[in-house]
Amino acid sequence: MATVGASPGNGRREPGAERQRIVAAMVELVAERGYAATTVKQLLERAGVTRADFRRHFAGKQACFLAVYDEMNERFAARVFAAFESESEWRDGLRAAAYAAARWVGEHPREARYATVETMAAGEFAVARREAALRRFVDLIDAGREQGDETGAVSRAMAEGIVGGILGMLTKNLRRQTQVRPEEFVPGLMFLAVRPYLIGGGYPVDEGLVLLASWLELGSLVALLAFFVLRGRGHR
Repeated sequence: MATVGASPGNGRREPGAERQRIVAAMVELVAERGYAATTVKQLLERAGVTRADFRRHFAGKQACFLAVYDEMNERFAARVFAAFESESEWRDGLRAAAYAAARWVGEHPREARYATVETMAAGEFAVARREAALRRFVDLIDAGREQGDETGAVSRAMAEGIVGGILGMLTKNLRRQTQVRPEEFVPGLMFLAVRPYLIGGGYPVDEGLVLLASWLELGSLVALLAFFVLRGRGHR
């Protein structure tokens, strides 16, 4: 396998380019082999650097994985939050953010797998880092509590559960040999995310149930949505 990038023609080291080769090698190898099966030796060979070169940038494999994850997450979050801020209404902003996230996942499938599936194999620090990143997205959905007439009827745990369900759906899709285009999930996910905060309006119940049952194929999410539907009917 060829190394990532190329060495400068004059033989001098360029730390920025060197680090980028290591980062690219980490993403490639984790996508090909998984985090657990990726070794520092493989990283060195793929990036075309020495162990001393690697140590100048990262303390070890896990430190490298986490640094790459942080950079990746910042790029993803920047796109999603910019889309959210482009709209004046919460629901419109959430829809714009959802499509921005779906497009990013579609454009960067290796990075998406790295940030979801592989963090579970990278140890408790990686899982904690992912949980911290997810809290920012929980905040986006949790802002829906200010939208309805009964702002105290829904707790933050609702948004946490919705984000957890979305993550589960994404992880399942990334593990499939034949993946569904991420944009196809957005209408069903919008129903799931918005319905608890806008009981009694917005989306037709039966259509939303069909969308979730056929697209998400996640029993827990369908059960959760059914609870919301029954609760909503009780409020009428």
